[in-house]
Amino acid sequence: MPRKSKGPRLYLRRRKGRPSIWVILDSGQPEISTGCGELDRAGAEKTLADYLTAKHKPEWRTGEPHEVSIADVLAYYGKEKAINHAHPELVGYHMTPLLEFFGERMCDWLDASACRQYWAARVAGKVGRRKVQATTARRELETLQAALRFCRKEKKLSVDIDLTFPEKAEARQRWLTRSEAAALIGGALGFTATAYDVKTRQPVKWGRMFRPSYHVARFILIGLYTATRHEAILAMRWKANTKGGWFDLPGGVMYRRGQGQKETNKRRPAVPIAENLVPHLQRWRGLTMNGPVEYHGRLIQKERKGFERARDLAGLDDYVTPHVLKHTYITWAMQRGIPIWEVAGFTGTSEKTIRDVYGHHHPDAMPNAKKRFRGHSLGKK
Repeated sequence: MPRKSKGPRLYLRRRKGRPSIWVILDSGQPEISTGCGELDRAGAEKTLADYLTAKHKPEWRTGEPHEVSIADVLAYYGKEKAINHAHPELVGYHMTPLLEFFGERMCDWLDASACRQYWAARVAGKVGRRKVQATTARRELETLQAALRFCRKEKKLSVDIDLTFPEKAEARQRWLTRSEAAALIGGALGFTATAYDVKTRQPVKWGRMFRPSYHVARFILIGLYTATRHEAILAMRWKANTKGGWFDLPGGVMYRRGQGQKETNKRRPAVPIAENLVPHLQRWRGLTMNGPVEYHGRLIQKERKGFERARDLAGLDDYVTPHVLKHTYITWAMQRGIPIWEVAGFTGTSEKTIRDVYGHHHPDAMPNAKKRFRGHSLGKK
């Protein structure tokens, strides 16, 4: 009995005497090189998505759901719409597990049960390279929903098809205290607690026990003082460019977007440079070439291992991620009584989100409701 085809997929080809490289394997087709090395899995995923889009020829017929395959919908969306997104590679990441699960099934198969099967398979690790959180499966299904709506708008589908999603995760509440932030920066610089108080178990002595990672410390400081997102911080440079933001030190302005870059839902407004950050930036300008968060003269793509090392040395929990730096800034700003509209404008976050998630930290939150009850008429009509 012939073995069932696995369809197009990525495979890491080990080569003797040469670096390993990601290739595309497809039944009945010669091996296709992606040109991406072992560490560039993201680039390989994008190449695979482009290959799937080019290979598949949509057949729309009358546009009835039982005549249109899900693969056709995703391919058309990737070619006509997603390519113009600010981050088209994200659609490529989402398409890979979607195609693996739904394959050549038709759109009439999409219902609440099919959606639940998909996110259960993703969470269990039965689809994709590894287990993922339900929020990741939700984002992938949102990409499929966007593709369905785009095809409906383009009159490729004759009816609307609505998907069912996992519940949204609750908004994160984790933020850093001043001492935790100091410990995190100290961890980036190689410091860790060397002595503790016997009664309170709190650190009383610190020492530099490890090699410092200065680029991680700069990353943390920029995040704490500007509430800028992970990706935008790493792309910051000293001069105007088209790939990322930059610090205009003479003008005192921080541009979070490169020249000509499109604005996305993750807004990145230009704002004044925080006063606390200015002396640091002036010093870093003389120590680095391209941007503040660089390692050996090159900007890095992800701040993961270095940040986790700093967190571990600081003795903080796993919930402390780079995104917590933004939560920390907003929380501190609210505790200082800065108006909500001003915090929203500086961080690129909607006023509604600021009010709903962080509003309880503001000293003026519900001023009348928190007043003491007084008077002999309490409880009377």
